[in-house]
Amino acid sequence: MIQKSSIVEPADNCGVLKTNVFHVYRGGKGRLGFIGDFLKVSVREIILESEIKKKSKHRSFLVRTNYKLKKKDGTTIFFKNNCIILLKKRLTPRGKILNGPISSTIKRKKFVSSFSRTV
Repeated sequence: MIQKSSIVEPADNCGVLKTNVFHVYRGGKGRLGFIGDFLKVSVREIILESEIKKKSKHRSFLVRTNYKLKKKDGTTIFFKNNCIILLKKRLTPRGKILNGPISSTIKRKKFVSSFSRTV
């Protein structure tokens, strides 16, 4: 469950270490973001050789959350950290390599298939 002013990490190799959420698109009741929602984030920490600058604003896609997601069959899914994927203008990811697991509940498979490999 993500809300405004949450600190999240990217799950790809885009050159960003930490971001801050300042808007939740398509949020649930009370503007909370769950797995599969779009977020507007600002960059807080970067790698030195990164193309992305600090304090820049980007659209992102929420991939993992600490919050337990309950399925209809009774199983629950949760992860250790909150992670996003930074997007370009046409909803393509900025990074080439995806780090860590991805939930099977994500219905937008084009994000996962656009990566060259997963680690």
